Amino acid sequence: MNRRDALAVLIGLSGALSFAFDTAAHGEEDRLAIKGYDPVAYFTEAKPMIGDPQYQYELDGALYRFSSTRHLNLFKADPDRYLPQYQNWCTAALSRGYRLVADPNNWVIHEGRLYVFGGPAGPGKFAADPAAMASNADANYPRLPDLPEWPPQ
Repeated sequence: MNRRDALAVLIGLSGALSFAFDTAAHGEEDRLAIKGYDPVAYFTEAKPMIGDPQYQYELDGALYRFSSTRHLNLFKADPDRYLPQYQNWCTAALSRGYRLVADPNNWVIHEGRLYVFGGPAGPGKFAADPAAMASNADANYPRLPDLPEWPPQ
């Protein structure tokens, strides 16, 4: 094998390895719950906090990240207490029959449950009638894969 052939092989391998690492990284990012924010922090710190990959836990195929070992352990001990309602989906959009990925910075805790929203107006709309919005979202959530994206086209 001459230098040119060896160089071609190395370039080909580097591209394949780059693709493999890129795919693995994106696969993990796609599985991140609430965009990598720490679900426990909403309850203990009363604010959203980005999680650290070194404190990560997988539950039902979703990857949850935490800002500390303490938060990770609290979650492991009682995940249902900290799980966001409707996973990564906006509560307000879901209540209207649409899918919209939530922004973890728009949130509210109501009756001990974390609700996330797609925009800053969501928590206020929820506060106006939380029972109705949660009830409608509960009814639509099982049909999530069939719901259209928000905003409607």
